[in-house]
Formats: sequence, structure tokens, C-alpha cells
Amino acid sequence: MLILANMLADAFRRVWDSFVDRLPHLMVGLAVLAFFYLAARVLRAVISRSMRRVGASEHAVRVISRLISIGMMVVGVFVALGVMGINPGALVASLGLVSVGLGFALKDVIENFLAGITIILQRPFVIGDAVRFGDVEGMVEDVRVRDTIIRTYDGRKVFVPNRALFSGVVANNIAFGKRRFDFKVPLEYSAEAERAACLAEEVLRNLEGVLPDPPPMAILEELGESAVILRVYFWTDPVSHNPPQLKSRAISAVKRRLEEEGFRIPYPILTVITAGE
Repeated sequence: MLILANMLADAFRRVWDSFVDRLPHLMVGLAVLAFFYLAARVLRAVISRSMRRVGASEHAVRVISRLISIGMMVVGVFVALGVMGINPGALVASLGLVSVGLGFALKDVIENFLAGITIILQRPFVIGDAVRFGDVEGMVEDVRVRDTIIRTYDGRKVFVPNRALFSGVVANNIAFGKRRFDFKVPLEYSAEAERAACLAEEVLRNLEGVLPDPPPMAILEELGESAVILRVYFWTDPVSHNPPQLKSRAISAVKRRLEEEGFRIPYPILTVITAGE
């Protein structure tokens, strides 16, 4: 038992002596790493400010400054390892022995990272765009290498993995600068449907926020059970105007004008036939 205790004491003593010998190198390596970290933060701020000054988009500012910052930190890690006396090449080679296991363990992380890089390069959407992905709809707040942050219209912050965005269907609602909206207007069968369509188009042409090109359009869509269905279309700039508010104003304006012209919205008609009849 005494021999075992002496062997353990000698082992701990050798480890401690080795640690004390390497301590100056470790301290210098940590100082170098801290220096590169601060330099990366400063460089990221300088690049962001410079790009904003020349009018670059917020998406480009964040992506480029972040990639440069990450690149500097990678260089800082290798320099710090060299100062500490650790061979970076040997470390990478040793990590290669367990790369297969790490690949399976970090499969989702790697897929999200690669998908994030692809999204950043292809730019199907940028920061500030209004997008819809499945049940998630809102404004893009940030595009990161692992996930994309979307602020929904009801005030929630949603983190969507880039792998899901890359392999799924994403709708960019403002990519073309114009967006079409529509709503239904039921009319009585005895009403002059074509005149009602002309009135609806006239109202929307004079409504603020509705684009003149393409012009508003009203068509007879179907013959319902108790009404003739008129569908009204209009286009707007979703960036300059709030689409839900504009649609509400459009419906209100068309309804008010049709009522002034004597049009009435019909009530549903239900015919009841008794057994005796």
C-alpha cells in the first residue's frame, strides 16, 4: 500500500512539475488568444461601420464581418497553440482519428452549418425580408451559420434550423417589391355584378397604398348558393405599407361605396322542406 502511494505521489509530482514548467507558455498562449479575441471584435466593428458607410446591406454587413471575425479567431487559436508548445498539425492529425465518431455525433450541427453557408451565399432572403416557412411567418432578424432568427408578427422570436430552411419550401413575401392581395364580395343575384366590379376597381384605384400597375381588378368568381361571388384583387408594396391594414381599408372602402350605390350583401338562404310537402 505504501509503495502504491509513493508511486501516485511521484506521478502527481511529475505532472505538477511539467505544469509549472509549461505555465509561462500557457499564460502567454492565453494572452495571445485574448489579444486575437479583442482584435477580432474590434475588426468586426470597424468592418461593419465601414460597410454601412458605403451603403452595404445589413445582411452583407453581418455576414462578412462575422466570417472575418471567425477567420481571425481560427488564426488566433493556432498561434496560441504554437506558443503553448502544442503542435497544431499533430493535434489536427489526432482529431482525425475520431472524426468519424464526431461526424455521427455532430451530424445535425454540421448539416445546419453547411446549409447556413449555402443560404448566406445564395441569399434566398436577407435580413429584413418577410418570409413564411410552414407555420412560421414574420421578419428575418438574423441569418447565422447554424440557424435563422425570425420575428413573427405576434411578437415571438423563432429559431429555425438552417437545414430545415435549405430543404424546405420558403416563401419570400417581399422579394419582388410587389405583393397581390384579394378578398371576396358577395352580391345578390338581382344585383348588377359588372357595375359592382367597376365600382370596386374605381375605389381601389383611388385608395392610398394600392399600386396602379398592375391595376386593381374585380372579377365574377362563382355563383354561390345564395350570392354571386365577386373577387377583388389589388397590388401593394409590402415594405412601404402594412398589408393587413391596407387590406382592411380596402375592404371597408369597397363595402362603403357599394352600400352607397344601393348594393346589399345577401344573407344566406336556407330552404326547409317538411316531410308533408
